[in-house]
Amino acid sequence: MKNYLFSIIVVALLGISALAILLVNKDTSEKEAEETNEVKIDDEFLKNWNKINITLKEKSRNNHYFENEDLNNGDIFLLNGESQGLKLKEGDNVLVDLTIIPDGLSHTGVGYILNGKYTEIFSAPVSDKLTTSFDVKVDGEYIICIVGGNANFITITNGLISID
Repeated sequence: MKNYLFSIIVVALLGISALAILLVNKDTSEKEAEETNEVKIDDEFLKNWNKINITLKEKSRNNHYFENEDLNNGDIFLLNGESQGLKLKEGDNVLVDLTIIPDGLSHTGVGYILNGKYTEIFSAPVSDKLTTSFDVKVDGEYIICIVGGNANFITITNGLISID
């Protein structure tokens, strides 16, 4: 009788453990970011970050990329540099697709600078993939930004910016 009762308790505990694992561990291996409400942040925000200019390479006319860059906490990558953005037109759709080697879930943001103002389009914990996009509402030179808010650093092995 004791063995039977012990077996029932073990099976119940295994079932509860499996349920807890399913409920707590959500698959974040690829995170499709939804466009957030755009929030205007003043220039004071940008002064608090370690700005790193990343030169984009051109894969084709509307596809740009960068590879193997470490993003630390407090870093903001300015894609194509602080003084030269991507020339975008109203109606363009910009896709940002990042492949990441993180240290666990890493808080990462994506946004752009237009006319000296930063607009955030995505900010959340991600693991190994971040994909987000935004629609261009005004013609101009957009500096795409990747923001590191993680406790450790992440390596972006592949970063792709596509304009459609």
